[in-house]
Amino acid sequence: MHLFRKKNQGKQRAVLIGLDGMPHSLATRLMAEGYMPNFKALMDSGSMLKMDSVLPTVSSTAWASIVTGCLPGKHRIFGFVDRVPSTYEMFIPTSRQMESMTWAEHFSRLGKRVFSMGVPTTFPPKAVNGILVSGFLAPDLKRATYPLYIADELAAMGYLIDIDAWQARENRDAFLDEIFLALEKRCEAMFKYFAQEKWDLFVTHFMDTDRLHHFVWGEVEKGQPKFVDWFHRFYRRVDQMIGELVARLDEDVALMIMSDHGFCSLKRDVHLNYWLRQMGLLEFATETPRQLRDLAPQSKCYSLLPGRFYVRVKGRDLNGCVQPGAEYEKVRQDVAAGLMAIRDPETGESVIDKVFMREEIFGGDVMDSAPDLIAKPAEGYDLKGGFEKQVLLEPSPVSGTHTFDNAMWYLNEKNVSCDDATVVDVLPTLYGVLGLDLPGEVDGRCLI
Repeated sequence: MHLFRKKNQGKQRAVLIGLDGMPHSLATRLMAEGYMPNFKALMDSGSMLKMDSVLPTVSSTAWASIVTGCLPGKHRIFGFVDRVPSTYEMFIPTSRQMESMTWAEHFSRLGKRVFSMGVPTTFPPKAVNGILVSGFLAPDLKRATYPLYIADELAAMGYLIDIDAWQARENRDAFLDEIFLALEKRCEAMFKYFAQEKWDLFVTHFMDTDRLHHFVWGEVEKGQPKFVDWFHRFYRRVDQMIGELVARLDEDVALMIMSDHGFCSLKRDVHLNYWLRQMGLLEFATETPRQLRDLAPQSKCYSLLPGRFYVRVKGRDLNGCVQPGAEYEKVRQDVAAGLMAIRDPETGESVIDKVFMREEIFGGDVMDSAPDLIAKPAEGYDLKGGFEKQVLLEPSPVSGTHTFDNAMWYLNEKNVSCDDATVVDVLPTLYGVLGLDLPGEVDGRCLI
């Protein structure tokens, strides 16, 4: 437990901007090349750190760790999808499954005013002392906002919860137009509520950066002029937003700008349930499996994206066939060793960087909802969890994928340095800057 009371240095309120999936290396390069002069100017009055994310490295899990300061073993958000061991029913984790207190909830309990817009894993919106607009899982504005009337205000502005990412697979030009529109509307909404609301904590999350990276990262790295030009235009607008925001900040405001993970070009998708079938650890009761309920009774292990593995333990899982103890550990060790031996036949390189047992990385009292082991991919490989694929590796319809390392974190505090910062350090550092006691037991550290 990290409990502290830091002498207040004058910061009374906080603004946090999330640029989902923006790598530290990209921010550094765009500043050096002159595309983000406003962001670069902030370096004179603050510090920018490189951060690691969490495993699994998806936005729902990483942002749950940012807003709680906790690893998944405490907040219980392990991915975009999860399963109920006793039934194999699949569900999408939401704020209902979040078991750790978020900064928005804690500020509200302290009587402080909150504005939060777009942050993943905030749907359905919980009541706060202020305004909360859910992120990309919200199906529509009417179900995305607290209080409800905010939905009408956002709809009148043309606000987009998220873009149609599938459109990018069919019409890249329409996708680029829509993502720029989503960025503009998010900026418009942010400045509207920044000006008219009283707030102590003001948070805006931009999923648009992540969406852009997934569909044009590879083309930009290859130097394709059309996408490079569009990419730079997009980040000039992001930088303009940063400049406008900084110009409106008072001296008592702590400013943090951060991402939740890095990005790189995507080489190939890796279909891990196909691999488990080849290993003799997974069988289905139907020729066209679509869901966990299609598992055959003799199946010992299955995978959910990205890289999560679940052993079917007798007495724990429905129709579990693996005995707890020695057999369970053998299955885990066999899966881990097999994963590390997978090679890309085109290059000979490993597709898995490392495999972790659940007790190594999740923290907290790891419950049955946690995966039994998790694979961290080698850079450029995306670990998939579908059941229908009949191939181990194949090209992807997207050109960019997440990285565990290389997330970015700026804070307007001078001389902050840390070689092993992680996303769980954001919340305790924020509380340290503001001189507040932490909301409870967290896994992160205060870095000031």
